[in-house]
Amino acid sequence: MGRLFVLAFGILHAVLVLITYAPATEAQTTDIPTVLITGANRGIGLEFARQYGAKGWKVIATCRKPESANDLIALAAKYPDILIEELDVLDHERIDELAEKYKDVPIDVLINNAGISGGYDNQNFGTIKYEIFDQVMSTNFISPLKMAEAFIEHVAASDQKKIINISSMPSSIALTSGRLYIDRPSKTALNMVIRTLSIDVAHRGIIVGLIAPGLVDTDLTQSLDIPKISPEQSVSASIELIGNYTLEMSGSLIQHTGERLPW
Repeated sequence: MGRLFVLAFGILHAVLVLITYAPATEAQTTDIPTVLITGANRGIGLEFARQYGAKGWKVIATCRKPESANDLIALAAKYPDILIEELDVLDHERIDELAEKYKDVPIDVLINNAGISGGYDNQNFGTIKYEIFDQVMSTNFISPLKMAEAFIEHVAASDQKKIINISSMPSSIALTSGRLYIDRPSKTALNMVIRTLSIDVAHRGIIVGLIAPGLVDTDLTQSLDIPKISPEQSVSASIELIGNYTLEMSGSLIQHTGERLPW
């Protein structure tokens, strides 16, 4: 019995040695890209998390109230590489804290998705609700700029080096069709901020993009009785566009279909 125990122990030891010193496989040595997404608890933010998670990416999914983000929690249970972090993009101190927490993590793609419209009935000329103007502007263009500042070194340290910002077709001055006196200028301001940033970081090889995701069928657009596309369609096309985004395209407003939109 003692000899059998010694023999078994010897075999187990040999196996452990082989495992410990065996050459790493391709899967073990391949770096997993990382994406950070703001506003990942619903709409296209949630869909970005789902599709990147399905592709095997490490996903840092942020939202204001993780404890009630049931769809995102379910997604993280399905894809272990989805990490949920609490983040209100209006809280600049918290943005800095999160950047410090992940200071050693290269972020291949930062997606500034969190945004608000201000409510379509609150921005008609003659009845504009000016009290919500500051919140919309702070969310839609100041917060993406702060996120870029806080995470610029994380992006610079990555392989892909991309900061992607969700804008809109209505942000284009050339294509404006009236109305939306709060939402339009907030995204137009985002375009200018990102265009400026793209020039300032180009020498570091950092790509800064603006994507118009199309009119997506989410809870934010339910009241609009016009044709929409699904979050799956919009995000699938947007991820393909992000993958093909080059430094030459940096700072341009591009439709999710790949069409460049006029300023």
